[in-house]
Amino acid sequence: MCGILGYYSKFSDSLAIESLCIATNQLAHRGPDDGAWWANDSFFLGHRRLSIIDLGMGSQPMLSVDNRYVIVFNGEIYNYIELQNELRKRGCVFRTKSDTEVILEGYRVFGVDLPKFLVGMFAFGIVDRVEQTLYLCRDRFGEKPLFINETHSAICFASELGPLASLLWPNIEIDRTALAEYLCLNYVPGERTMIHGIHRLAPGTWRLYSPKATQSGIYWKPPPPLVDCALSFDCATRELRTRIDQAVNIALRSDVPVTLFLSGGIDSSIIAESAVRQGHLQHAYCLNFAEESYSEIHNATQVANRLGIELRRVDFSADELANFLLLVQHSDDPLADSSSLAVWTLSRAVAKDYKVVISGDGGDELFGGYLTYKATMFLRYIIKILPIIVRQSFSELAHKIPVGDRKVSFSYKLMRFLRGMNLNPAEAHFTWNGTWLPKDASRFISDLTSHELARDVLINLVARHQLTLEPDLLDLQRADACDYLPNDILTKVDRMTMAHGLEARAPFLVPSVAEFGLSLPAKFKLTPFGQPKLILRKLATQLYGSMIGTAKKQGFSIPVHRWLRGPMRPLVEDLLSKPSLDQIDILNSDAVLDSKRIHMNGQAQLGFELWGLMVLVAWYRARIFSNSLTNRSDAKLRQVTSSPI
Repeated sequence: MCGILGYYSKFSDSLAIESLCIATNQLAHRGPDDGAWWANDSFFLGHRRLSIIDLGMGSQPMLSVDNRYVIVFNGEIYNYIELQNELRKRGCVFRTKSDTEVILEGYRVFGVDLPKFLVGMFAFGIVDRVEQTLYLCRDRFGEKPLFINETHSAICFASELGPLASLLWPNIEIDRTALAEYLCLNYVPGERTMIHGIHRLAPGTWRLYSPKATQSGIYWKPPPPLVDCALSFDCATRELRTRIDQAVNIALRSDVPVTLFLSGGIDSSIIAESAVRQGHLQHAYCLNFAEESYSEIHNATQVANRLGIELRRVDFSADELANFLLLVQHSDDPLADSSSLAVWTLSRAVAKDYKVVISGDGGDELFGGYLTYKATMFLRYIIKILPIIVRQSFSELAHKIPVGDRKVSFSYKLMRFLRGMNLNPAEAHFTWNGTWLPKDASRFISDLTSHELARDVLINLVARHQLTLEPDLLDLQRADACDYLPNDILTKVDRMTMAHGLEARAPFLVPSVAEFGLSLPAKFKLTPFGQPKLILRKLATQLYGSMIGTAKKQGFSIPVHRWLRGPMRPLVEDLLSKPSLDQIDILNSDAVLDSKRIHMNGQAQLGFELWGLMVLVAWYRARIFSNSLTNRSDAKLRQVTSSPI
């Protein structure tokens, strides 16, 4: 697990080595163990290393034996042993036991088709010094990030947005479409980022830059659903357990000890059982909330006791709000997912003793676990019996429903459902986890031309994922696997863990499990009026009985509504004050102040909405006002000039 940065000058201009080294060192939190760089007249590659595999010989940038190829790599290749054996049969010679060298030699053999053979999470850049090309690639689900800034004269890429923004500073412009999307969704979807000119490399894709042209390719897409699935529900459950066992076994390869995020929910409990049974796990970590309705410690304790492992409790309280600005700084693009603070706290505790942690991420997207899927299916039914004027009336009344402070209360879920009733099911689906509806989001944008951008956010999402206006469950899952999962869930996990030098792995996202889950029939995952995630519940019941198999989904949320009125109030008053809002000039201060007043007076629960606005303002201050390359890190980078002996 590492942080990478690279630069390709198309016209062999002199490279600003010092600036590029400083930018690389902004990634030191991702790789605190080592740092090095390599460069020639056209290329620069910088690397920060967190040592997980081949602790002694896996340093980067790594050159091939003949010095033709140079690589920087972030991630883990789970099947590197099997792939190494295959490459040896093809004549490759290896100097190290690292997965990095497997990628390097694999590129020599397979070229741009290499990622088809890789199982793991990865983002990497490979320079071919003979052909003068740069090859970039990212894993199937976007577990590992890769940002790119392209101009007519140069290409710059990095593991995080911050170093690229620093290199551009002060010539930074906000992407107005991204702003509108963020206000509606909590995150920026697709390849776009909040900074104009910097984009993400899409998951499951590669790009090859050469002096003559740029080539792009898609090596992976979510599989289509199984037609006429011959598997019975029981057979599918057994097959799934086998695949999970295999995925856990391969994903836990490491030269350092591994632990687990254990929420006590279905996903992490299944992963825990497999890891313990295969001898990979002795400890697990769980957050303990002071607010009883938010705490998952009871279920997690039951699971740990059943498995015979030690559960390490991490207490979480409003005191963690002191880390809000640091959290925003490490989020890269603004991310309004308030559970980021919980992941931050948990990661900080785990990183004191471990470098690698596994989680149950991906289970909801693959197996229909979100309540949003039930909501969308139910809306399809409602549309057939209620005329549009009735649904519009319900939508207008939604904000008047009193919402308590308990974790995801029924009244809160009802309010969220009703407010989207006047939308078609495809558009409504994207609002369930979002903040403002487009018509509301447009009020917060100061630039009048951006109002239409906000109104088109949902329309564009539906078109991007080629959804019908009444999509089925499998269509929604594929859309979430390509957007919500990489750009919210996995971004949150990656940034919060790597802020503390901790690597997170998700066995559910190993292709053999993920592709099987996505392709299973909807009836194996969700019934219209039943519990979600049917097949995982069946497996959890087999492993633990009813204590886990029938448990309600908890999620990782925090008591935002109440905290904003209480311990977080000084920060609210600072960030969402008129002078602060006027200073950043991208938001309509009157609209923001009005929403703040409504929430603070208890007229409505707008905690999540205000949290998103606060994140945006704090991000703008840090990224736009003070994002230069000065005073970033005093860490030193080694220069790499040749392949290791």
